[in-house]
Amino acid sequence: MQQRVLGKTGIRVSALGFGAGAVGGLLVRGDRADQARVVARALDAGITYFDTAPSYGDGRSEENLGAILGALHARRRVALGTKVRLRPSDLSDPVTAVRRSCQESLRRLGCETVDLLQLHNPIASSAAARAAATGSSPPLPFETVAGPVAEGMHRVVAEGLVRHAGFTGLGETPALHALVAAGTFATVQSYVNAVNPSAAIAGASRGGQDFAGLIGAAAAAGMGVIAIRVMAAGALLARPRRHPNAADPGPALAEGAQYDRDLDRAQAIEALASAAACDGPLELALRFALATPGISTALVGFSDLAQLEDALRWAERGPLPEDVMRRVADLARQP
Repeated sequence: MQQRVLGKTGIRVSALGFGAGAVGGLLVRGDRADQARVVARALDAGITYFDTAPSYGDGRSEENLGAILGALHARRRVALGTKVRLRPSDLSDPVTAVRRSCQESLRRLGCETVDLLQLHNPIASSAAARAAATGSSPPLPFETVAGPVAEGMHRVVAEGLVRHAGFTGLGETPALHALVAAGTFATVQSYVNAVNPSAAIAGASRGGQDFAGLIGAAAAAGMGVIAIRVMAAGALLARPRRHPNAADPGPALAEGAQYDRDLDRAQAIEALASAAACDGPLELALRFALATPGISTALVGFSDLAQLEDALRWAERGPLPEDVMRRVADLARQP
C-alpha cells in the first residue's frame, strides 16, 4: 500500500483510507467479529489512516473502532481522525464546545490523543449562513470558523488532545477557498468523485456545485487533502443496490449531488469503466481519486470484507491511464 504525506502535518497515511462512517456502515451496524476481521485485514494490507466521527451511529463508530484497534494493539500503527460538529447553541462558546466534543470522542475511542480533529460543519458567508439558519445542518459563517472555532481547535492541539486540526470542505465554494487561503487549518476533507471532479478539475462539475479546484489550492498551501465521497455514497455502482449494513445516503453533501441524480450520471461512467477494462465504475472511481494530484488519502466506507478486498485489488492496479482521466474530465464538463 502506497504511503503519502498528509500535507504539512508530516503524518504518513495510506493512499487508501478506511472510512468508518454510516454510509458504508460496517463500524456502525456490522457484527463485531466482522468488524474486527475487516479492520485486521486493512491493517495487514497497509492501510494506516482511519476516519470516524461522533455522528456516525451516535458514537458507535468511535466506540467500535477504538475497541478493535485496542484489542489488536494497533493504535500506534495508524493515524486516526475524528470530527466535531457544532450546533447553533454551541456558537455562544465554541471553544468549550470543541473541547467537550473532543474529550467525549477520546473517551469513546479509548485514546489520550487523536491525530486529527476536523470541523464537520459546512461553511458559508455570513449572509448565506443566516439565510440557511433554519436548515437541518446550517452552515457556519466563515468569520466564526476562522475566528473562535479555529481558536477552539487550536487550543485542543496546544493541550495535547489533538495533534492537528482540519475542516471538511463543504458549503459555499468561495468560503472554502478563503479558509484554505487563511492558513488556519492543516487539512481539508474534499468532496470529489468521477461524477463531480471539480475539486480537482475546476469547472468539471456535471451541473453540480463547482468546487473550483479546491484540492490544488489546498495542496499548494501545504495542506493535507482527504478525498471523501469518492464513490458518491455508492451511486457510482450505477445500480440502486445497498448492502444491509449500508445507510441511506441521506441529503446531498453538495449542490446537485443527490443520490438518484448521481445514479443516472453513473451510467456514462459505467461505459467508460468497461472501455478502460475496469471491473466496473467503482474501480474507475477509486483509481480516479488515487491518481488525482494533491490527494493524500482517499476514504472508502466499507460494508463488509468483500468490499475491502475489492478496494485493495483496485488500488494495487495503480492510477488510471492519462487518457481515461481526460475522458472522466470531459464527461464532467458536459451539462
